[in-house]
Amino acid sequence: MQISGATRLLGLIGDPVVQARTPGMANQLLQQQQQFGRFVVIPCHVKPEGLSGFVQALRILQNFDGAVVTMPHKASMAALVDELTPEARLVGAVNVIRRYPDGRLHGTVLDGEGFVRGLLEAGHSVLGKRCVLVGAGGAASAIAFALARHGCGSLYLLNRTESKAISLCSRLRQVFPAISIEASVPPDGPVDIAINGTNLGMKADDPLPMSEALVERSELVAECVIAPEMTRLLELAKAKKQKIHTGVPMLAAQLKMMLSFMGVD
Repeated sequence: MQISGATRLLGLIGDPVVQARTPGMANQLLQQQQQFGRFVVIPCHVKPEGLSGFVQALRILQNFDGAVVTMPHKASMAALVDELTPEARLVGAVNVIRRYPDGRLHGTVLDGEGFVRGLLEAGHSVLGKRCVLVGAGGAASAIAFALARHGCGSLYLLNRTESKAISLCSRLRQVFPAISIEASVPPDGPVDIAINGTNLGMKADDPLPMSEALVERSELVAECVIAPEMTRLLELAKAKKQKIHTGVPMLAAQLKMMLSFMGVD
C-alpha cells in the first residue's frame, strides 16, 4: 500500500527525536502487518514549552489517530489528555495516546510491561530479584511498578532529586506493601539487576547514571536508552565482564501493544 490522502497519521512525540528508532521500527512492523500506507508513523519534534499547544492541535487533526510519547514529555502528557488507563494514573505518566473521532485523547503507559517483557524474552526473570533502578520520571516509574507487579524481591530507587525517589517509593509501597522498597543505595552485597531509567547516555558526554562500584556489584546491567544502543554505562559493564541488556528489547516488546492501542488492527 502507498501513502495517500486516506493514510492515517501516527506519531512519535519527543525532544529530541533525531535519534529515535521508533518510527523506523514501527513502520517496518506496519509493513509486516500489511498496514503501511493505511497508517504511517512520523517523528514530531516538540519542545516542552510547545507541548500543550501541539496537543491541542492534535485534537483537531482529523486524520491523526495516536502517538508514542517519549522523553521528556511522558509525565506532562498525563496532565494533557482527557482519559488515563488505571496503569497510567498509577504511574503518573503516558507513553502512548489515542485520539478518538470527537477529539478526546486517551493515554496509557506501556514502558514497564515492555521493559519486563524484553528482559523475559532475553532470559532474565525479575521474580525474587534484588533490583536497583535509577530515575523517578515517567519511564522509570512505569518500570518500578512493573518490577513490583512481576514479583521482584526488593527494589532500591535512586534519583538526582531524592524527594522524587521518596515520593515514588511511597506510591509503590501503597500498592505493593509486601515488597521491600527503599529510596537508597542497597546495602553491601550483590545486585541482581541494575537499571538506568533516565535519559543519561543519549549524549556522548553524559555522566554515568550510576557509580562504577554499583556496576561492579550487579550481575546484569540494563538500559532504557535506545539510541545509542551501547551507552557508556553498558560499555563499562561489558568491560567489567557483567551481563548487559540494551534498551532496544523494551521498545520492540511494546510496539505491537502500542500500535494496537492506537487503533491499528
